[in-house]
Amino acid sequence: MKLISILNVDESVLNRQVFRTSSLRDLIVFSIFFILFLACVGHYIWYSLSYSVEFWWNFAYLWFCFWFGLFAWFACSRFKTSLLPSNWLVKAGPDRLLIKIRSFQNYYYPDTDPVVIELYWREIDWVRNTRETSTKPGSDGAITEFFTYLDLKLHLYEKELKKIENALANERNNKPLMSTVGELKHELFQARKRKAPKQEIDGIKQRLRNEKIVKHQQKKQSGSKHHDYPVRLVNDNVLRLRWNAVKPNIKKTLAYFSDYTRLESDIKIESDSTGDLKGEVLEDMILDRVVKGDKMDAIALVKKHYGYGTTDSIRFIGELMDSVSSHQSDQ
Repeated sequence: MKLISILNVDESVLNRQVFRTSSLRDLIVFSIFFILFLACVGHYIWYSLSYSVEFWWNFAYLWFCFWFGLFAWFACSRFKTSLLPSNWLVKAGPDRLLIKIRSFQNYYYPDTDPVVIELYWREIDWVRNTRETSTKPGSDGAITEFFTYLDLKLHLYEKELKKIENALANERNNKPLMSTVGELKHELFQARKRKAPKQEIDGIKQRLRNEKIVKHQQKKQSGSKHHDYPVRLVNDNVLRLRWNAVKPNIKKTLAYFSDYTRLESDIKIESDSTGDLKGEVLEDMILDRVVKGDKMDAIALVKKHYGYGTTDSIRFIGELMDSVSSHQSDQ
């Protein structure tokens, strides 16, 4: 087992199979909301030219146009991201496979980070299909979600499992990328103010130009990060990969994997955060939601059971994650 960066991925492993998130669903969602947006705008133009439109009708039209357009923009952005070469979850070859723990939506993070797990087939005891039914509170009652996972039981030393666990924790704890353009502009202003040498000022200008180029090419989204974590480590040595919307589908994937390792029977699990949870059960549920990337539900759980506000809930979750990480490091 090795942890490598995306830049160090051996392209020869692509000869057999690549598993990636499908673009079709995002294209369908974009098409639906874009059509609704166009229909709303077209009907508003026709109606306003034919009849006198009152203020509240104007407001209603603009309201629907705004939300349809916003959802279409989000779907279009995700669709374009899914077309990038960085959209892959697993790359498999005849002797090994690569698993990328970073979501394809966070493509703008550095390619030098060690976010790829390289495993040889002999390091996998078995694979299986796990289906989860997850129930959580919603604004209009309980919401039920269904997840499909590909589980891989790893045959690794404890030290190697700890490396994977730390890599997953580091990816969850990554801070949103912030552009340094503003800082460089301020640095340039201060240099000019104190009449710095021309060589120093030219150096700052060059760094500023380079940062603008990088920002444009990588489309760094200042202050944003997608809390999407497709890979988890459960039961200490089972690597769980979320397989919703991944192609090839789970059946074809298991058929492919069966040529290299043993298949275990499918299992079904359930998780419910709507009940009266207490103690370790509550903390485990909060951690489970955070690890899945469902931070909003984790915050809602803290608010409901501890009575904290949003800021205190976020702080509590951070302290809980830190305490778990430090406890695991001490073991």
